[in-house]
Amino acid sequence: MIDVVLLPEFLPREALPQAQVVVLDILRATSTTVTALASGAASVRLFDSPDEVLKAKTPADKSVIAAGERGCRKMPGFDLGNSPAEYSQDIVNEAAIYLSTTNGTRAAVAARTARRMFVGSLLNASATAEALVTELHRGPTLLLCAGTDGRTAIEDVIGAGAILWQVLAGTMRPDLEFTDTAWIAYQTFASVRSRLAPALRLGQGGINLINADLEADIDFCAALDRFPMAVSVNLNSLEATPWRIM
Repeated sequence: MIDVVLLPEFLPREALPQAQVVVLDILRATSTTVTALASGAASVRLFDSPDEVLKAKTPADKSVIAAGERGCRKMPGFDLGNSPAEYSQDIVNEAAIYLSTTNGTRAAVAARTARRMFVGSLLNASATAEALVTELHRGPTLLLCAGTDGRTAIEDVIGAGAILWQVLAGTMRPDLEFTDTAWIAYQTFASVRSRLAPALRLGQGGINLINADLEADIDFCAALDRFPMAVSVNLNSLEATPWRIM
């Protein structure tokens, strides 16, 4: 069974230990995580709260970068915010990123009892689909949308649909058991796949970024398959690292 979960609160807790999960926060946490690793970061560790980041980062450890946002903005005392363009190779190469965001990292925390977890985005949709296909037979596949402030986010639904599009293209199996929500995500992506950036501007997440003068992040996050890299998460530490580079 392949399902799209529209918000963390809708996760089927009883199914998680058998499930592979993809966490999606297209604008912007999962896009930023994928970008950081593609730029050479050693890892991106996902935290529920900013306080946990500051507690885990010791002043003596210069290889750790504290990163994240609340209300779209970088928090005081943090090195980087949540704009993926900030995570260039000259800044993050070989660094460990400690990341906490309003929605995306919390979604990862909510799903940490899964059998295995990936970080997904439009930027690495095809690579993520390829990773999922290897174990579709072992249990449920759940694409978890982080949402925006407790509400469904259209950009996360589009991102889930992009991965499902590639799952079907890669397997050529129309018999795969998609839930109705999975088909909604698939069809939503199909309807906007030629104009992803304009579509991302229409949702509340896109509007929030525009109002915060961060509209350029939308175009960055809309670049389908920019990075041919799946990203897996260690469920004990919630540390994201490259799973495979295609």
